[in-house]
Amino acid sequence: MKKILPTLLIPALCTLPVLTQAQSGKARLSDESKLSIKGKSNVNEFSCQSEHELQQDSLDFTYSIQEDTVTVHGVSLSLEIDQFDCGKRAINRDFRSTLKYQEHPFIEIILNELVLADSSEIVPQQALVTIKIAGVEQQYSVPLHSFSRSEEQFIAGGNKILYMTDFGLTPPSPMFGLIKVDDELDIQFDLVIRLQPYL
Repeated sequence: MKKILPTLLIPALCTLPVLTQAQSGKARLSDESKLSIKGKSNVNEFSCQSEHELQQDSLDFTYSIQEDTVTVHGVSLSLEIDQFDCGKRAINRDFRSTLKYQEHPFIEIILNELVLADSSEIVPQQALVTIKIAGVEQQYSVPLHSFSRSEEQFIAGGNKILYMTDFGLTPPSPMFGLIKVDDELDIQFDLVIRLQPYL
């Protein structure tokens, strides 16, 4: 199984010095992290939980800070579509088919920038990311709703509403069209980041 890298490695940057030149960092995503994709139809709601093997090796990344913007390189996430569990076999089948997983087996997310709440302190307010689904790329600003930290780890949580049609996808209509799935998908995450010494 292909391992994944954290999509929003925000916490690992939050106690690093404010410098405009490129700096390096190292961190690891904990198995306590959670990521889900939620949706609904005219008859019910569904939640597809990520069942991936999380990245165990440390992730190397670089970053630079200019006023209230942190530019990041080397932080990306590849999620295997067939490793999401939606709770029911039929929903799993429709979810994977809709996202064209046979032609494009991964959802890819790249962290580009962090926007800080205050330029004097590295506390992230939102992240700018590139998301690729079914071969189509879109850029989004993702708000962060929760943030906490200790000496050894950081936790960041948030969510972003996406639309299947943004990626050229057609929402499924199972049961001969009697069930109509909404275009809207809600990606939710709670990431637990363990800091690693950078030698």
